[in-house]
Amino acid sequence: MKHFLTLIFTLLTALSAVAQSVSTEKKMVRIPAGIYTPFFKLPGTEPTAMSAFLMDETAVTNAEFLEFVKANPQWRRSKVSKLLADTNYLKYWKSDLEIGEKNKELYNSPVVYVSWFAAKAYAQWKGKRLPTVAEWEYAGTAPLVNSREGTLTSYILNWYSKPNPKVLPNIKSTYKNTFGLFDMHGLIWEWTFDFNSFIKSGDSRANTTDELKLFCASSTLYVNNKSDYASFLRFSYRGSLKGNFCIANLGFRCVKDLK
Repeated sequence: MKHFLTLIFTLLTALSAVAQSVSTEKKMVRIPAGIYTPFFKLPGTEPTAMSAFLMDETAVTNAEFLEFVKANPQWRRSKVSKLLADTNYLKYWKSDLEIGEKNKELYNSPVVYVSWFAAKAYAQWKGKRLPTVAEWEYAGTAPLVNSREGTLTSYILNWYSKPNPKVLPNIKSTYKNTFGLFDMHGLIWEWTFDFNSFIKSGDSRANTTDELKLFCASSTLYVNNKSDYASFLRFSYRGSLKGNFCIANLGFRCVKDLK
């Protein structure tokens, strides 16, 4: 009888662990196929047919990223290479494996102060990847579900005009778009796989000219929608980043190809 009860307890514990694992698996949303029109009008930036793909419903949270660093010691704050993450990496966590008692409200908030390299490693660990600029922009242009909140553009610009809060709100605290994604704007900025794809390398005169088109005063001549100031700000922001930067309002979400 004693052995039987021990066996039952062991099975229940195992089932509980499996159930918890399943329940904490992040929900992904199917983004339908469509046409993405790039913001800039430059060679190689013509409208693109987008295949359907899966995208995380929300940004990755501190609690989710904590599981990643527990399983991957090389990404703990005290061990990460400075080539892969600057000194601000996870600076608000109490320690390598503790978000902190004082930071309990952050467990369900987006993880920030993470580098592109760290975000990419997390995505690979989950069997996913970071979205491309085209995928992120395409998914992020879906209108707000609740039209009473105004247009998407006015919503974004209103957010851009406000300073960062000292404590980031939880995920799903802003708005939901018609694709079923939460907080694409209004909570944090997000890494993309090819965030610097519009910044060209090399010393050629052609490359320099294209960069000036993107970020000088005449850049409005080279955009598809001159009233889309919000997109211009996003591309300018991405252009200022480096892969090891860790910033207070910069996190990420993942995508996955449909089989």
